[in-house]
Amino acid sequence: MCGIAGIHAPGGAADPRVVAAMTRTLVHRGPDGDGFFEAPGVALGMRRLAIVDPEHGHQPLRDESGDVVAVFNGEIYNHAELRRELEAGGHRLRSGSDGEVIPHLFEEEGPGFVARLNGIFAIALWDGRTRTLHLFRDRFGVKPLYYARDGRRLAFASEVRALLADPSVPRDVDPVAVDEFLTLRFVPSPRTALRAVRKLPPGTVLSAGSSGGFRETEYAVDAPSPVRRDRAALVAEYREAFEQAVVRQMMSDVPIGVMLSGGVDSGAVCAVMARHAPEVKAYTVGFGGFGADVDETAAAARTAQLFGAEHRSLVIGEREYLEALPHSMLTVEEPVGTTSALAVRFVAELMRPEVPVALSGQGADEPLGGYGRHRGVRIAELLRRVPGARLAAGLVPRPTGRDAVARGLDAVAAADDLSLLLGAYRVLTPFERSALYRSSFSAALDEAWANGAGRGGASAGPVSAAGSVSSGGPSSGCLTPAAAAVERLRSRVGHLSPLSQMLYVDTRFSLADELLLIADKMSMAASVELRVPMLDQDLVALAESATPSQHVRRLRGKALHKEALEGLLPKEIVHRRKLGWRTPVDAWLRSELRPLLDEVLLGEGELCRELFEERELRRLADEHATGRADHTRSLFCLLSLGLWHRGFVQSRPPVVAAAAS
Repeated sequence: MCGIAGIHAPGGAADPRVVAAMTRTLVHRGPDGDGFFEAPGVALGMRRLAIVDPEHGHQPLRDESGDVVAVFNGEIYNHAELRRELEAGGHRLRSGSDGEVIPHLFEEEGPGFVARLNGIFAIALWDGRTRTLHLFRDRFGVKPLYYARDGRRLAFASEVRALLADPSVPRDVDPVAVDEFLTLRFVPSPRTALRAVRKLPPGTVLSAGSSGGFRETEYAVDAPSPVRRDRAALVAEYREAFEQAVVRQMMSDVPIGVMLSGGVDSGAVCAVMARHAPEVKAYTVGFGGFGADVDETAAAARTAQLFGAEHRSLVIGEREYLEALPHSMLTVEEPVGTTSALAVRFVAELMRPEVPVALSGQGADEPLGGYGRHRGVRIAELLRRVPGARLAAGLVPRPTGRDAVARGLDAVAAADDLSLLLGAYRVLTPFERSALYRSSFSAALDEAWANGAGRGGASAGPVSAAGSVSSGGPSSGCLTPAAAAVERLRSRVGHLSPLSQMLYVDTRFSLADELLLIADKMSMAASVELRVPMLDQDLVALAESATPSQHVRRLRGKALHKEALEGLLPKEIVHRRKLGWRTPVDAWLRSELRPLLDEVLLGEGELCRELFEERELRRLADEHATGRADHTRSLFCLLSLGLWHRGFVQSRPPVVAAAAS
């Protein structure tokens, strides 16, 4: 819905001109207007994408007294019921905006009000009575919020570029984040790849008081209790909850559409929208040539026709995709190892002339067991019960270039549940990272680990390449930062099975810092708000009340979800093979992308050349080029890291011609 930015500087100047400059970088997130607020020690700004009450829903938002002021990005889906409650209590709300309930609820309940919101949001709220700034982020991290702290001063924004419009924010690379990224394929909250910039974790409140003190409080820490086995009742309840979630997220005073693939998730969203709207607009992007085998435009067209939806589609060619790829990776603002990131941008640009709001099927796989790793961990659970299986799996040589097989063996051989989960996520093993890192980089990481960076805090110090866990094991508390980031969530559900742990962690970890991050940045770059009914908090709570065997059933994922949706879709759509947004990056890294890869990895002054051993970089690229091994995951991560560094540290745009040559 919007982009927000601001500065809190107790006892000092919060320059509104800097906040105005920060806000100008967010025009794409809010092309329909802006709003500002300033008081001694604080300045707030926002850009608006007008969706609910376009005529009157301007920001900043205030309570009756004007003492509580808020700017926010996102949607509050249960605002109508909250509004009725507030008005019954004597509050006067001046518009139909969903966000107007925020300052009034805060006035009644304080920061804890945020737990009552059902929505996607990043909120900045100024309490003039206590001269405290509060930042809030939704429980699954659908909407991003970054901040930079310098002593008592705090700057925040919806995007990294907006923060960097504040000249006081430095651009030094965080070596800890680099190690986390090459371990996990993304940088987990609270870090980003910039030492000075942090992400507010999902489900968290940050409060900055008049004395300059900071406090972070998690408000969404409830661990699920997966005990339900009553299949028939679960199926019926899930189907009803799914429909309610879609209807709730259709809330809009402007046209809305659906990002439609040929699969079950977005197809079910389209089916429910068709039940509750006089017309539905559906949008699909497919790939010609390089992606013809996974092109879902024809399947999506059949789904749209089935429900009477107006369908628009676009086929992207190989050259067009490759030319857009380097710049698109900078749009995400963080290094990411996901090769399909660009797909959302193409769909958003297709739909923007007609609709500024899109529902999607994203977020179904993580809580519902839709990935191969979920089936893999279920197999590992069973095999680990066999006497001697762990020892045998540990002794089997890992096949070169067969990463999925190697990770499966690692899962069976894992010494504990944390190691099992880390093995499922990892890109480079501890041994591979040790071989890659220059001695100076490894020394910096070891020093940071010794200084406490591995204990999950916000230390800006640089992680040991030696492994995921110290010799003392998880109980010693000496975890690498990547391991600590997983353990912070896993420990909440450590009494549950490994599969239950993985579903819980996936929904709150890789989803927020990778896929939701990509979806938000790519869609908002085209001024389109992307909604995710699969992550409706009531729907997720219901899914997490079921035992994991209800989701991964006979080694088939999303079993409960699919059985429930057979009441909405034909079986051939429900059980259609998952294709996803696959691109032949493995082949491109041998051909079209090879010149850019060599330049970014091995060029003078490049980050990869500075941090990593040149001979190891050349070995990875040459083995991949000759087909001796498949290093797609690691090479694409290194390429992403190098391109990010060019764009955000060197401020040098990627050379598109190199990718297209």
